[in-house]
Amino acid sequence: MFRKAMPYLLPALVGGAAVFAWNHQKGTAPPVISEAPPPRMRTQAPRSAPQPTRLDFLTDTGLPYQARITRFRNTLATECSEPEIRFLYQLLENSPPTGELPEHWYVITNDIMTAILAHETDPRRFSGILTGLLNSPHQPEVIRDYAVQYLATWLNPRSAQAHHTSLPTASPDIAGQVLESLAAAATDPSLEQTSIPGTILMMLVDLKRSGSGVDCSQAVATLKPWLTQALRDDSPLGNPIRVSAVGAAGILAPEEFRPLIRNIAYQENGGSSLRLPAIAALGHAGEAEDLPKLRKIATSSPELTYAAQDAVIALSSRQPAAN
Repeated sequence: MFRKAMPYLLPALVGGAAVFAWNHQKGTAPPVISEAPPPRMRTQAPRSAPQPTRLDFLTDTGLPYQARITRFRNTLATECSEPEIRFLYQLLENSPPTGELPEHWYVITNDIMTAILAHETDPRRFSGILTGLLNSPHQPEVIRDYAVQYLATWLNPRSAQAHHTSLPTASPDIAGQVLESLAAAATDPSLEQTSIPGTILMMLVDLKRSGSGVDCSQAVATLKPWLTQALRDDSPLGNPIRVSAVGAAGILAPEEFRPLIRNIAYQENGGSSLRLPAIAALGHAGEAEDLPKLRKIATSSPELTYAAQDAVIALSSRQPAAN
């Protein structure tokens, strides 16, 4: 099976809020942030026929997909030529081979992105093609989510997901373009029912917390109206997106979103799925005045106890005078 989308799993998102698995098999494949449920692969006419290379076996559906992956890794263990990189990009952009099971192609696609990230040397081409995959309505959710994860791995070399790559660090202008594209995708109404907004939010949180040096302030500014909507009681957004938004808001703009986070955390008749990340977020976004309420929740609400206790510890460490 293929694997799912970045963790970027944050303690701040509270245990169980949105955990994403990383490893789908041993080898050189890097950890992938999250994994979307396997939607049906949409049919799309190839943009161009891939040119023959020593990697042609990747589309040979007569071979088991596991055998193709093993051979692929061995073939590119030391080098990947420019024609081969172009060939791999074409495979990403085209429809899967006739007769290929979608879930098998997703696993192969993940390895293709791994190889590209390891051997590519042109940041503009890499960022342009992967953002193109993200923005293409013809691509299935899994491929679009993978594109976010690999862009994130490249942008944030200090993250736990970083691994060997020949790709130079993104310049400020390219990083800014990628981040703006990601912010636009996170707020795209057509993607509300997918895993993509949550993956993007976790990526931005990881950038903020890891000290990567990447300036994501403009992307956060773009997201603020959407995050505000997600945190309001009358939000039309689905619960999974709101859960991710609550946790992300407490780290991306804690002072601005503190009132809305408190409103969710202290609603006694509110659902625990939203209250849990809101309580956790107060560990980062709260103030000393939140400590008494958090301690009360820790002793009176069994399902929220651990989240409240962790928030008290985090907030107390930031507010020593409050003790």
